[in-house]
Amino acid sequence: MDRYLGLRFSIKGKIHYGWARLNVKVAEGSDFDITATLTGYAYETIPNKPIVAGKIKGTDVIEAVEPASLGHLAQGSAELAAWRSGK
Repeated sequence: MDRYLGLRFSIKGKIHYGWARLNVKVAEGSDFDITATLTGYAYETIPNKPIVAGKIKGTDVIEAVEPASLGHLAQGSAELAAWRSGK
């Protein structure tokens, strides 16, 4: 089931906002077996400008073409090229 996570982070000392779309699954009969797959994310390139969760149009939107980990998201745009090339 798709869920959205709001993001707030700093780029060169300025606050930016974004979102991550996660497909979250909880195993039946377990409160602790939870799997989350990153299926999309976006952020505003303009500091302090809000973004609507789920926004998929605009030059600053990156849409995942295949699932990725939260680690890819945490590593930022430098990791994006490696992830897309499968490295």
